Amino acid sequence: MERVEERRKLKDGRVIILRHLEGRDVDGIWDNFGEVIDEGIYLPIFLKVESDSERRNWYHEFLMLGQICLVAEDPYAVKNRHVVGQCTIENLEWDAAKHVGVLGIIIRSDFRDCGVGGFLIEYTKQEARKLGKEKLNLSVFPSNQRGISLYKKLGFNEVGRRPKQFLLNGEYVDEILMDCFL
Repeated sequence: MERVEERRKLKDGRVIILRHLEGRDVDGIWDNFGEVIDEGIYLPIFLKVESDSERRNWYHEFLMLGQICLVAEDPYAVKNRHVVGQCTIENLEWDAAKHVGVLGIIIRSDFRDCGVGGFLIEYTKQEARKLGKEKLNLSVFPSNQRGISLYKKLGFNEVGRRPKQFLLNGEYVDEILMDCFL
């Protein structure tokens, strides 16, 4: 697949580069993931991936499975702080669902609300089409109104809800399911 980079100017004037995952991004991606886990409000995960071998294994397995990870890069940042956001498209395990991808997105807290998420999802949708994807799925917590609003703006529709799907901080949380046809 042809690797393309796109430069985008954010609402606050900063510039980012949108591109495919590279080996040098792995620590930045997992550091962003850890930051979101620490926030405790966006993911139903409690433990960070700290081990260098686990991080590297994820990278190689992810690529081997034909999945994609696109990054938003701050071209002026220091090492391991250059990844300001990431968006993945993972494959479903069913043979009859090869046309469907599962979208996941993480934006570093200091780059939220300035356009990174929208740019990254639009870029990811383009790349998913190139892989033959026709539909994307995602899930989100009802409390993430900023995310829900963005997903709807970008063509995702709520298609279901799993009540009390997760137990976070002693409280049950629903899972909202959203789809987008490409």
